[in-house]
Amino acid sequence: MSSSSPTLRTAPKASFNWLSTLYVVLIALIMSGTGWLALREGNTRYMLPFRTDHVAELASQQARLLRQQPTMENIEKYSPELATLSKGTDAQRFVDSRLIEHGLYLAQMPRLNQILLTSHIFTGVACMLLGGWQFWPAFRKRFMRLHRLIGGIYVVTVPISVLLSFAYLTVTAPHNLYTRLTAWVALWLFGTVALVSVGAAVHALKQRRIHEHMGYMALSFACMLVAPMLRLNWVMLAWLFPHIDQETLSLVTMGIMMPECLLIGYGLIHVNRQYDRTMTRRTPSDMTRIAQQTFQRAMPLWYALAAGALVISVMHFAYGLGMSGTESANKMVNAALLDREALALRDHPLVRIAFALSSSLALLLGLHLFNRLLNQAPAKTLHASLKGMARGMLILSMLAGTGAIYLGWHIGLAPAQQWLSGGTLYTTSGALILLFAAVMAGNIAKGHLAMLKESLAFLLCLLPFAPLLLIYLWVLQWLPIPADYIQQGQGYVLAAGSCGTLMFAAMFYAVLGQASREHG
Repeated sequence: MSSSSPTLRTAPKASFNWLSTLYVVLIALIMSGTGWLALREGNTRYMLPFRTDHVAELASQQARLLRQQPTMENIEKYSPELATLSKGTDAQRFVDSRLIEHGLYLAQMPRLNQILLTSHIFTGVACMLLGGWQFWPAFRKRFMRLHRLIGGIYVVTVPISVLLSFAYLTVTAPHNLYTRLTAWVALWLFGTVALVSVGAAVHALKQRRIHEHMGYMALSFACMLVAPMLRLNWVMLAWLFPHIDQETLSLVTMGIMMPECLLIGYGLIHVNRQYDRTMTRRTPSDMTRIAQQTFQRAMPLWYALAAGALVISVMHFAYGLGMSGTESANKMVNAALLDREALALRDHPLVRIAFALSSSLALLLGLHLFNRLLNQAPAKTLHASLKGMARGMLILSMLAGTGAIYLGWHIGLAPAQQWLSGGTLYTTSGALILLFAAVMAGNIAKGHLAMLKESLAFLLCLLPFAPLLLIYLWVLQWLPIPADYIQQGQGYVLAAGSCGTLMFAAMFYAVLGQASREHG
């Protein structure tokens, strides 16, 4: 890509500055609060096995008392974290959940497990207490030395904390985690990306590619949000569905946590771009050039995969009734959820056909448009010849997003033990598609090539969620997943949650793409 171009300035509005400041400070405060809570929890419950030889007996007595008298005072003695969650909802909800039994396991687990988990918590506290403040632009500019100190602590403690969590997961069976197999897999995934991102951030800083450094730090921070967001979702979902049990809501949380964390990270990238600074567009790094060349050389493969997604969508969503038409889904998903999805698709044939066709055609058209845009020289305005294609992609994406939300609504937004997370996957994916379609519409109106490509990258990663669900279920059926995991809904939630993994590719594009080079 050519780097010869005039300097540019895109002055942000005052409202953007205020909103971005509020956004970053709110995230930093929430993370600092969860860090303080984790510190209290670590200093009480997790350090207790190292302070007394009778911790298992003590924990059993506290749990028994808590079940008999579920008061805030008794909950506080058992776990400061559980007490904080109960203040946001009610004490009985969490007393009735498996969190009490999980606490008993923590008190009785082998000493090695206790050492690894406690060490992971205390090293992760530094990230939670301090990490969010490094993304506040005004704070960074005014207190650069403090920013560098926080960043130094962050890049040291995050890898240590992640590696300790990996060691803990290695010696801990998935069923000994509260959220079980889905959380076990998610922690490995997010931890790996966090490690890679921190390493890439340090490398970019050494090369003085500050825009890439900022982006990688935001991506690593997003991956470290898993534990805090898990607990915040427990409270927020309890507000929305007060009559749904905690175990079911926990499964829903695992299905929506990935896009939540990555969207927060993307927001941090966006607000830290210096739109008010005059600068010359930077040349792409070697990694960026290699990634672009590799992607474009593999275009026949991407078109073939998109065509395969079209075939799956037409077969199983336009003419079929979703998961119920596949043998793998009948093995991995409970009958109640299969029936609810099939009923919603059967009752709304025009919507399901429009959804299947629009999402598939948008994917094919979007790939072609993205390839064309990658070949364009850096420019702020979009060539007129590409506007029609972009508008067609926008219309198809809006149809796909609207159709997904409509189907999700009729499958059922309220989760239940019978049908797990209900229409959560459809609704969440549809909302994300509409969100980035709206961003794309704004970029088309402005003719902003760099931001158009970025919003398009996210859409390409979100559109194939339905065929991806069937593919993941087909893959999972061949893995030795215990039958009780499948009965608990772990197989379906793992497949549904994995539909968002392509967003990691979009995040890496946001870090390395033209918009970050222009405004980093």
